[in-house]
Amino acid sequence: MRCFQTKPMQPCSRSESATLVLDIGKTNVKLVVVSKMGFIADILKTENRSLDKPPYLQLDTEGIWDWLMNSVSSLAREHNIDAIVTSTHGCAAGLVDDKGLVLPPLDYEAEPPASIAAAFEAVTPPFAQTQTPHLPQGQNLGRQLFWQQREFADAFALARWVLTYPQYWAWRLSGVAASEITSIGCHSHLWSPRKPGNTGHGRFSQLVQDMGWEKLFPPIRSAFDELGPITSNVANCTGLSRRCKVYSGIHDSNAAYSLYLRGHDRPFSLVSTGTWVMMFSPRKDLSTLDEKRDTMAIANLMGESLPTARFMGGREFELLTEDLDSKAFTDEDLASVIRKQSFLLPSYTEGGPFPKSKGTGSGPQLKKPGEVVAQATLYLALVTRTSMAMMESDGDLLIDGGLVNNLWYCRLLATLLGHERCYMNHETEGTAVGAGMLPEWTNPAISSPLKLTPVEKCVYPGLNKYVDTWQQMAQACNPDDLPICRT
Repeated sequence: MRCFQTKPMQPCSRSESATLVLDIGKTNVKLVVVSKMGFIADILKTENRSLDKPPYLQLDTEGIWDWLMNSVSSLAREHNIDAIVTSTHGCAAGLVDDKGLVLPPLDYEAEPPASIAAAFEAVTPPFAQTQTPHLPQGQNLGRQLFWQQREFADAFALARWVLTYPQYWAWRLSGVAASEITSIGCHSHLWSPRKPGNTGHGRFSQLVQDMGWEKLFPPIRSAFDELGPITSNVANCTGLSRRCKVYSGIHDSNAAYSLYLRGHDRPFSLVSTGTWVMMFSPRKDLSTLDEKRDTMAIANLMGESLPTARFMGGREFELLTEDLDSKAFTDEDLASVIRKQSFLLPSYTEGGPFPKSKGTGSGPQLKKPGEVVAQATLYLALVTRTSMAMMESDGDLLIDGGLVNNLWYCRLLATLLGHERCYMNHETEGTAVGAGMLPEWTNPAISSPLKLTPVEKCVYPGLNKYVDTWQQMAQACNPDDLPICRT
């Protein structure tokens, strides 16, 4: 694994205690040292690569573990780390016995056999119960478990626990098995999250009961619960104190969202960007979610339903701007794309609000690199706009994650979505900061260290015409009714 280090943003002294966040995304794995006040002190990163080998496309847990042990050793010499929290992408779980994996975690881009997909669809609960749509590949964790149980029955029978991915790493670090709501309730078909105002956390879905899986899930712990200290083996390998505590951990999108639960005092809708563009509209009527167009409800930190839309925007942007500097375009490049009426039409990955259409271009072909990147930025803003309109987003519009570095994307969203206030959070490691705040979640004296910057709207001649034309062409490619979008 190739590793690189970024410059610390706000170093803390060796005497100050800090939290180490293991942040496993689909593209990168990061170790982020977060101070108790939520500031980043250090970051190490490596590429995250899956292994295409029997029995299926799988996550490289041993590669990550080896990198983790070596990297923590160097961080432990520089920082007083007394807590570890893991945040990971969703749709992954390890099946373990008391010694280790009996079946490796599937990569959610693995394609199950057609017979498995059809059989699974026949036994899944209705959308109204789980608020989970049928997603492509292995993007429903329930489908992964169904596949493993059907195709690898002998190994599946050896499992003592099903550990969702953040909790798998917490178990390896502490030896304590736990389940956690944001991970189980991440478009999995496994969970029925509670509606706002109801009591309790929610419950396992009928699918879990029918398949006999409930006994495989350890007791549910909150993301901010302390599981115990690191194991003696981890302490010996890393040089961390044996008193270093491991916390249950959290799904990465919810880690980013939790920052605003603690740090923003007005109603908001959030666009959180990375490999996926995740959009959260907390006041959306659950009965109006469209399961065919990648809208759903996941479970938030408290177990409440959190209306969500998504598309693989970061991956699409990489595909569309391959070998180009993604920041190297100007205001004039954007104006030129609009003037030329050159379009990118969805979709370049599976799923999203246009699941039936395949990505294509329309209008003059662009050759100037700046215009190519500007065109991709317009495309991402328009797909985001479509999903946010479907979600009836309201309140303040907040934007965070990697695409915040693309100011034009943020300004286009502020213009096209029409929220009265729009802010961007320049902390591109918001997932890690949100996860790093979990050990202090119940401490009322600690608040989220948000530094939001207002986003100005933009004015381009011909933008409204460009948007209307794009919408009409996108609708023709994907004939389902599209929402009326605000301009």
